[in-house]
Amino acid sequence: MNEKMKGIVTVFVDIDDTLWWFTENSKLALRHTFDAFDISSVCTYERFKDVYLKKNLELWELYHHGLIDKDFLVNERFRFTLKECGYKGDVERMCHLLDEEYLRFLALQPTTIPGARQLLEYLVAKGYDVNTLSNGFQGTQQQKLISGGLSDLIHRNVLSDDCGITKPQRGIFDYALEQCGAEAATSVMIGDNPDADIKGAHDAGWRTIYFNIRGLEPIEGTADAVVTSLDEIQQIL
Repeated sequence: MNEKMKGIVTVFVDIDDTLWWFTENSKLALRHTFDAFDISSVCTYERFKDVYLKKNLELWELYHHGLIDKDFLVNERFRFTLKECGYKGDVERMCHLLDEEYLRFLALQPTTIPGARQLLEYLVAKGYDVNTLSNGFQGTQQQKLISGGLSDLIHRNVLSDDCGITKPQRGIFDYALEQCGAEAATSVMIGDNPDADIKGAHDAGWRTIYFNIRGLEPIEGTADAVVTSLDEIQQIL
């Protein structure tokens, strides 16, 4: 065990791109949605994908910091994409249809990050109270865990939707402690986002393990440990 992790009782793990492979699963869901609504009559898939991904990333950054709400995010990402790609129909109606189908299909995808189930099994066997803490949506996050075969290993699935506060804001970390009967001094956050997961948890007084899946440097002084694969965490906790 890493010396910095002594005394840890409660483990909180991010879902998207930490346990459940959002990046890969979302590619399938976006392509499925594009084909299901015959958007090829408007633009190529590559054009649609490039516009959507850039806008979606921009909107999620705003959402993380509480600058926009969920409804604006889920509608604007497809609204903007349709307009940019030259869609001439009822944009408002179509953006709702696209997002509904995208989220439905997305949550059914089973692909997890390599080593995800093995990590959770290890943590549970070691006696940690294992929970998830996510900025994702109520209608999809639990289904992702079910689809990925992970839900049976999670005690509580704490979501920003439940409290109206998103990571990295302090309030969601305090809310998670309250919901799980945990204490900041004995809790650790595992996640792939250096700001939302790691800096947020660090600023709330938790210990942190940064899962560096994208090769992004952690924010200085916020990560107690850095790993590039989930199996490395078994050497830390």
